[in-house]
Amino acid sequence: MEGWGTVTDELTHNESMSGLAKGLAVVECFDREHPRLTVSDAARLTDLTPAAARRCMRTLEQLGYLSYDGKFYRPTPRFARLANAFTLTDPLPTLAAPLLDELRDELHETASLSVLEEDEVLFIARSEAQHLVATGLRVGGRLPAAETAAGRVLLAGRAPHEIDELYPSVAEHVREAGASGYALTDQEYELGLRAIAVPVLDGESGRRIAAMSVSVVSARASVERMIEEFLPALRARAARLTKSL
Repeated sequence: MEGWGTVTDELTHNESMSGLAKGLAVVECFDREHPRLTVSDAARLTDLTPAAARRCMRTLEQLGYLSYDGKFYRPTPRFARLANAFTLTDPLPTLAAPLLDELRDELHETASLSVLEEDEVLFIARSEAQHLVATGLRVGGRLPAAETAAGRVLLAGRAPHEIDELYPSVAEHVREAGASGYALTDQEYELGLRAIAVPVLDGESGRRIAAMSVSVVSARASVERMIEEFLPALRARAARLTKSL
């Protein structure tokens, strides 16, 4: 075993698994806009060579994560294991679940918890109302942060100069979300859909770690009702979640 520590140190500091990184890049290509991919699609979206993309997709197929019909690769149900690794181990979605259920039962609308991941919001917990919201989003779904209420609430935690530089078209809305403690979008991302969101804070640092939101078809709730009725309910549950973290 002589020299094992030195080799381990070298691997830790100087080596990464490029094959794994490429495979994960391919995995992240699948979304609502790309439910199925050819090898050429994957290569284009990841900047991999077609040969590298093909190897990654064949490996994922052999492992049971993708199916292949001779042209297109599609995710299989085993893909859900990747999301479950987070949702079943992180306390945030687990603690949020009963609070989202309370919101759903009180407001009769869909309630969600999301986090910021680069320029998108990632939904990590969701309690669906009987009448589904038009987006049809589920846990693991993503939306552009700048165009959504949840995203604007979370972007408000970034430095002012960063907001102005990276999101000039919505910088004013993001600043308003920071000042008021909530954000509301009225059919901005999707026609006929309104959403209102508040931040969930880290109890020690005060950092915005998630957004709790309610989405509704515009015909069922006015902007005034969302502010007067939905907002207090959201703030109460977000505060309880913050205290429980």
